[in-house]
Amino acid sequence: MKEAELKTFVEGVLRYFGTITSTPAKVGIPYVKAADHKVEEITGIIGLTGKKKGGIFITCPKPMIEEIVKEYLGLAEPTLAAVKDLAGEMANTVAGNASFAFGNDFQISVPVVIVGKPEQLDLPTRVPTFIIPIEWKTYKAFLAVGIE
Repeated sequence: MKEAELKTFVEGVLRYFGTITSTPAKVGIPYVKAADHKVEEITGIIGLTGKKKGGIFITCPKPMIEEIVKEYLGLAEPTLAAVKDLAGEMANTVAGNASFAFGNDFQISVPVVIVGKPEQLDLPTRVPTFIIPIEWKTYKAFLAVGIE
């Protein structure tokens, strides 16, 4: 994966948080995912097909997603359904922004959301998966990108 391609995803994360929250996110330096990379409580996954194949997932602590739901939707007590919807929307938006950058030969799937912490989550690619650390307020989340 080229640096310019990773930058597309970084910009998508920054744009997403800058649009739906009053506090911008910060992203760290991308690195190659280790086999034992931790997964948080809420994870939105998008599959990618076309000229480029692979997927992305964004994994966040549940309190982070709940706080975004409170701010964005104005819900005092976020429901699990609202939390899952927002996690799927977040993954879909970041992947959708990339599809504009990569063109019509880049299709994204419907988001799948996992609640809970699986021991391991890997993207089905033959290339390394890159992790983009995300900080928002006091929370740490991760965007994983694996595209061949």
